[in-house]
Amino acid sequence: MVARSAADSLRVWARGSYADEAAVELLARAFDGRFAVEGVPWVRPTGRPGCSYLDPDAIDTYSGGLSGAERRVLAVVAALTGDRPLHDLSGILVGVDRPNLGLILAALAHAGGSHQQADLILTPENRVEFVELPALIDWAAPRASIPSHGMRAAS
Repeated sequence: MVARSAADSLRVWARGSYADEAAVELLARAFDGRFAVEGVPWVRPTGRPGCSYLDPDAIDTYSGGLSGAERRVLAVVAALTGDRPLHDLSGILVGVDRPNLGLILAALAHAGGSHQQADLILTPENRVEFVELPALIDWAAPRASIPSHGMRAAS
């Protein structure tokens, strides 16, 4: 039997809940995944082999010594999985760098079900069909695809 990583064991637990899936993916992808590893206090065993759960109360309790950006991302993780309100969303978003901001936006879009939405269209033959829409913001969007708005690196 192959041992699962902590992130994979969290994914097993989260499967089927858009909000929990979003929280786990945000945790696993932000800051190179260093907050989704064995030993952090918010990754807890469930008692089932290969399955851990995310404890939002532990995030609140143990994230105080982290940087402001790290605390902000973890606050979003805790809000997604803990059914708690996000107070001062603008304050959270303004203190996060662009890559992690993109991950937060992808997490919020996933929690809202944007990856499972469809649209009705009328075909040229006057038939109504469902068309599956892509995720509003893709988790794996390559960094190069983010528009630079005309800014160039200094040479």
